[in-house]
Amino acid sequence: MQPEQTVSEMANEVLMRQAKARADRSGEPIEEAMEAVLGTEAGEQLKGLRDGPHAEDSVEEWQVGLARERAQERAEQLGEGLGEVPEHPTHG
Repeated sequence: MQPEQTVSEMANEVLMRQAKARADRSGEPIEEAMEAVLGTEAGEQLKGLRDGPHAEDSVEEWQVGLARERAQERAEQLGEGLGEVPEHPTHG
């Protein structure tokens, strides 16, 4: 993986590497191995990256975007946690 690669190129490279490894192990043709890889959960996720909305982003841009999204989610969760007021029974 290289930062100047697109997300699509990276995902396709990983899919091809997995298909080749499977074909080498099983002796099946590379096309069948690729179909089998794409049928796995990981293969589906990689296909989604390869064909998805960030496919033409550079890997570096995509990773920065993911980190930013995760940081935002954590900040929102922390804010929600701090905003909760514990319930105390009232005495009367």
